[in-house]
Amino acid sequence: MPADQVRILGDVPGHELRFEALSDKEARAGREARMPVAYVDAFLRFFADGTTDESVVQPSLGDVTGCPPRTFAQWARAHADAFRP
Repeated sequence: MPADQVRILGDVPGHELRFEALSDKEARAGREARMPVAYVDAFLRFFADGTTDESVVQPSLGDVTGCPPRTFAQWARAHADAFRP
């Protein structure tokens, strides 16, 4: 979930970050200003309607890269310097 990812990114360098979601109407309007409506519909079905769960670590990544998969928190810790001022 985006709010969890923002919290994790803040935890790594020791900062408190806040996630402020747009309303569905605001999110749709912002995307429709830059993208075709059909793409926006598909995007919102995929991400906003809950048809995907990005928190599951897929083992296939390791098959492709030769490196074991890791969680978002593990990735954030490994790249902590990118989040520090």
